Amino acid sequence: MRTSTPHVSVVIPMFNRADTIRRAIDSALSQTFRDIEVIVVDDFSSDNSVQVVASIDDPRLVLLRRERNGGASAARNAGITASRGSLVAFLDSDDEWFPHKLEVQVAALALAPARTGVSCTGVEMHLLDHGVTRSQPLEASFDWARRLAMDCDLSPGTTQLTRRAVFETVGLFDETLPRFEDWDWLIRYTRNGRILAVRECLARVYNRRARLGEVVERSADLLLAKHRDVFDALAPADRHRALADIWLQAAGTYAFEGKFGAILRPAGAAFAQRPLHTLSRLAVGAGLVMRGRLKRALNRGSGRS
Repeated sequence: MRTSTPHVSVVIPMFNRADTIRRAIDSALSQTFRDIEVIVVDDFSSDNSVQVVASIDDPRLVLLRRERNGGASAARNAGITASRGSLVAFLDSDDEWFPHKLEVQVAALALAPARTGVSCTGVEMHLLDHGVTRSQPLEASFDWARRLAMDCDLSPGTTQLTRRAVFETVGLFDETLPRFEDWDWLIRYTRNGRILAVRECLARVYNRRARLGEVVERSADLLLAKHRDVFDALAPADRHRALADIWLQAAGTYAFEGKFGAILRPAGAAFAQRPLHTLSRLAVGAGLVMRGRLKRALNRGSGRS
């Protein structure tokens, strides 16, 4: 039974993450900043994720189970609603924090002006599809609205720490968005709020390309329609770059899946914004796909999986 009110509520949405959820939870419970609760929201998993969480004995850990799958937005919203801390932190179920992440970030946000309601940190990025690891310190910005229109490079699903009061003004995550929900939320927030960037890499993010191109394409349509004014306000060169990059995400996901016929619409939309850049990116992407297929074929021929 939960009694005292924690200072920070950690919300971890989970769906079929039996292999990684313990790593994420352990990294949260092992924080040097101890005044926390960790809320894991199971989004109707079909593997043994729930059993893994239930096996962890710590009074600060809470498991919520949804009766149907609603996606990351719905899971995070359920966690926010159930949370009690004056600060809410997010951690993806396949990522992890360095031990002093919350200690550094909470102290920094406490010294920030009240209008600064959100903080994010740098990350150690693991690109699993390519076997590449790189450090990505987070640089500050004088124009977060423009920066977020150009790209969402904050890894908010794992680094975002938010004052609870912000959700009362900005609202919760948009559950109609199958992807880009955290990007959408931050765009809404930066219309009036500021972000505190902690440059230090305080989390490990394990990135793997999404396998659902149609989901990425639909999310791009919804995001661009919802924030048309934000993208329209960009300088022409910035707008062309931002729109091309969004559509190339969808095209790249289709290519990764081998659904080359589906590439035409998002690739055409990207080409209309930046023709030469799009052709270059598509050529590089095609080369990566072909090399990956060749490598898998050679592995099968040699009996390796």
